[in-house]
Amino acid sequence: GLDVLRELKLLDQTTRDRVINWVYAMQKTPPADNKNDEKTHYGFRGGPYYGGAFDTKLRKEREGIPKDEANIAMTYSALCILMILGDDFSRLDKKAIIRSLKLLQKENGCFRATTNDEDDMRFMYCACAISDMLGDWSGIDIEKAVKYIVDSQAFDGGIGLRIGAEGHGGTTYCAIASLYLMNRISDLKDLDGLIRWCVHAQGCGFVGRPNKPADSCYSFWIGSTMKMLGIYDLTAPHGNRCFNMKCQTKYGGFGKYPEYKPDILHSYFGLCGLSMMGFDELEPIYPAWGVTRRAAGKRLKVKQSTKESKSGKPALARAQTQKPDFVRVGTHVT
Repeated sequence: GLDVLRELKLLDQTTRDRVINWVYAMQKTPPADNKNDEKTHYGFRGGPYYGGAFDTKLRKEREGIPKDEANIAMTYSALCILMILGDDFSRLDKKAIIRSLKLLQKENGCFRATTNDEDDMRFMYCACAISDMLGDWSGIDIEKAVKYIVDSQAFDGGIGLRIGAEGHGGTTYCAIASLYLMNRISDLKDLDGLIRWCVHAQGCGFVGRPNKPADSCYSFWIGSTMKMLGIYDLTAPHGNRCFNMKCQTKYGGFGKYPEYKPDILHSYFGLCGLSMMGFDELEPIYPAWGVTRRAAGKRLKVKQSTKESKSGKPALARAQTQKPDFVRVGTHVT
């Protein structure tokens, strides 16, 4: 949130280093005598709840504790934090993280959070984002992943949490971001239906599902989806901004609805949504990773030089040239 607000300067280098060291203290790495272990899930824990000293040099003290396992969502979050704070990833055990993805992908193509946990589109996205950030896709069976996502598109065009589930704004983002990162948006069976679903998910504010009230966080989930599809011009930015600003509270931060108390999640994604609308001089967002373009930095520049020529481009071009028959009226889309 501070990065989107262009206020990271409020954190001095000592504070940044403390946060970076804390994140690295949550990294689970292979033991020295089995560096190529392929049977254990390595990456990042969500916190120090299994015990162990707060010291990145003493991480091995926690090895062997029952049920002490990394979590794919926490690994994604850790990489985002490190990027935002300018870390160079030099202390990451990248090979162990990528190897672990193979343990988490199921036969149907989807991913689990841990080796014995639930599987759904959230963790599919985490696997794709981690692979993309680290520049190594060898831990994912891409064909199986793409098929799972394509088969999860609902009858109305949205994409569900898993195959057979109803379309939802958050899981649609996870699915489209995953396809975007794999350069496979063109594999979708019903791109026009998805575009229609996204456009109808807004009025003054974005909604996560049909007939639900607008919610500030969906200005990111659905707004980012429309950015990646190249159809953000079909949004109603003035009306959507007005809604998000109504969700800003006297305490600071944003709630999910107007007059609701603020929380960290809606404050961050509400700001990201406002950034994409382009009115408030906020730091630009890279939608596919969920961080600012400033944070993505050099890793993003290298990727952008190759993405334009790959298979994601035809889908974006089709989205821009074969849009359904929507009519723009003022700041509303009908």
